[in-house]
Amino acid sequence: MQRELSYEERKSKRREVAFVVTIVILTALSVLFTTLFITAKASETRANEEYRALAETTYRKSYYSLLYNVDGLEGASNKLTVASGKATRQEYLADMTAYATAAAENMSAFTPEETGDSKMLKFINQTGDFAKYLDDKLNKGGAITDADRRTIEEINASVAEIKRELAALSDEVERSDFSFVDALKERDGEFGETLAAFESKEIDYPSMIYDGPFSDSLSVREAKALKGEEIDEEGCRRVVRRILDVDKNTEISVRNGSKSVFECYEVEAMTPLGRAYLTIAKKGGFPVSVNLPEVSSTGTHIEAKDAERYAESYVRDLGIPDMKAVWASLYENVYYINLAPERDGVILYPDLVKVKVAADNGTIVGLESLNYIYNHVDRTLADPVVTEQEAAEAISEYIDLSSCRLALVPTKGDGEALAYEFYGTKGADKYFVYVDASSGEEMKIMRVLDGERGLLLQ
Repeated sequence: MQRELSYEERKSKRREVAFVVTIVILTALSVLFTTLFITAKASETRANEEYRALAETTYRKSYYSLLYNVDGLEGASNKLTVASGKATRQEYLADMTAYATAAAENMSAFTPEETGDSKMLKFINQTGDFAKYLDDKLNKGGAITDADRRTIEEINASVAEIKRELAALSDEVERSDFSFVDALKERDGEFGETLAAFESKEIDYPSMIYDGPFSDSLSVREAKALKGEEIDEEGCRRVVRRILDVDKNTEISVRNGSKSVFECYEVEAMTPLGRAYLTIAKKGGFPVSVNLPEVSSTGTHIEAKDAERYAESYVRDLGIPDMKAVWASLYENVYYINLAPERDGVILYPDLVKVKVAADNGTIVGLESLNYIYNHVDRTLADPVVTEQEAAEAISEYIDLSSCRLALVPTKGDGEALAYEFYGTKGADKYFVYVDASSGEEMKIMRVLDGERGLLLQ
């Protein structure tokens, strides 16, 4: 029989149980608080990592957008230095305002703590303000003075410098271990040093406060050049065999292409040099695009004039007559040739056909004819109202003109206009300037750029 515990023994037992329970509770609370602390720290770490990743993405997007907008600002301000017509000047002033506004927004991402004191940001904002000031001045019947023109020259020079410096940072930015967050926090490294250098730039601000010519002029969405009956798949194969100069045993796969304005066939064919890919319009079997296999090049052996001659002969054999090379650019040992019809000495830019020619042996490796398909019609061209000499008077005296020809050019609103195309230089810069042959007003300025992808027009 179990002995009954005394009062003191029961009291001592209760203290022991209470102690054990207390230890268990304290241990549980300790584990709970530790878990909560670790969870909070982990959550804080994740939040910091997520914030850092978001900030890095924002900075990177801002950098590349800044590059784009500064490039546009430099192009527009450069063209403004040689523009003389009111309409063209206002066009480039509007471009400057738009690019400056966007660039300022991009730049503010890199100077959040000193936005008001950033000299570079101030310069970009003042450039936009100055462009708006000049636009208002022209709207009210005023003129751009010599002092205004000198300011435009200074602005263009400074923007060009900013453009070069920002582009030079690309190697650092594209390194796998580069971090905008770290570079901006420490203001060290090439990126931080470049931003600091911009802040020391001194510019004398006004006190009151950017492929070949018309190669992307697709606007009309009616396939005007397509004529004749629709071809079936076998008819498409015959067209492809003629284009590729291959026999009936050649493997040719034909399928329906996606329908947009006109229906076409998408074609894959095996040639002795590899696979070729073509798009053929069903109506009339007209070639829309041809992409031929490119073999490894052994170096440039033909001149641009020879590449132009091969391209002209190729499109003539395809049934596209009277085409003349109007633009040639060499990139990675391939000549990119733009061709347009010529009628009575007038170049018809809306009807462009683009051809790629291998620079080592003159082999045709590509063709695209969408401009021609959308725009080519039989036209009756009016005679120019103003003379070449009268048209030249509309161009800035700062451009040294060296050649001129008549051209039909696309205009806004799906229109076309007869124009004088002048080519000239200002220092190292090269330009095409278009003057309306009816009104004698300057219409458009294109600057020739010698870039990484060959000669380009801006």
